Amino acid sequence: MRYEIIERAGQWIVECDGLEIARHVQQDAALELVSKRLRTSGQERASLAVRFEKPAV
Repeated sequence: MRYEIIERAGQWIVECDGLEIARHVQQDAALELVSKRLRTSGQERASLAVRFEKPAV
């Protein structure tokens, strides 16, 4: 299972194995969703990446 949280246009997009599963306004909510899913998945291995949007110049 590969989770990714991506900051884009003021939203936090949560993806699992390349598929979008949720969008949140706050980073904490996105992280909480992933942590709940990891606790209940029963999977022994998982990865999590967080990507941030480049700041506007």
